[in-house]
Amino acid sequence: MANLDVLTYGFSFISPEGGFGWSSISLLEVGGQNIVIDTGPASRRNNLWSALDSRGLTPEEIDLVILTHMHWDHCQNTDMFGNARILVHPKEIDYAHNPNPADHNAAKYIADMMDKMRVEPISDGDVVADGISIIDTPGHTLGHISVVADVGEENIIVAGDAMPDGGTVTRKLPYNVFWDVNDATESVEKILDSSDVFYPGHDRPFRLSDGQVEYLHGPTQVEIVVSNEGNTVAPSLAYTVHSVREPNIQLVQKP
Repeated sequence: MANLDVLTYGFSFISPEGGFGWSSISLLEVGGQNIVIDTGPASRRNNLWSALDSRGLTPEEIDLVILTHMHWDHCQNTDMFGNARILVHPKEIDYAHNPNPADHNAAKYIADMMDKMRVEPISDGDVVADGISIIDTPGHTLGHISVVADVGEENIIVAGDAMPDGGTVTRKLPYNVFWDVNDATESVEKILDSSDVFYPGHDRPFRLSDGQVEYLHGPTQVEIVVSNEGNTVAPSLAYTVHSVREPNIQLVQKP
């Protein structure tokens, strides 16, 4: 039986001064294998180390890394797992080398890093381990995938940025689409049809109850510390909460 644990919870924070890029990182333990799904941004590297350590694991003990896609905020820490096989959709590898020019989250140094690792292709219908399989969920990027897992009595999907947050359920789109709107919409429908419980890329895990998002666990607030050392005036931190986040569609003519 598989066990699914959240190593770091994702948050959907954006700022005119730059994005936080705090994506979810999950750990699957099944059949004696340790599987990490997405590795997050470099800004959470220490958090990832600590999360593994608190579970009695080291990066060297991770057998598989599954990347939902190759945006920097989901895979910058992949180099931590030198003993692991890295599973990525082949179209996503191609996309990482030749991304949509409007997709500034697809840094080419990520593709260069992957070229030095034990990358193996994986795609729709592939079985990773007992009760763990892959579905193609393109749209956000060309080769985006999601992970379907039988955990106890529940069917769970780790959706990455094909379903980044609970709002995706009502929008019927992720809030960023860099490849194809129709594909992205179909991927949301596919995810909703494939699972009972959802682990999004930048939000807390949730289930649907009478069509409404019901969050399961995870922090409801985040402390952000701003240092004013050496300054006479401390910088202020303002925030705005949007009840509806409009999708950001950044497409170019595809070949």
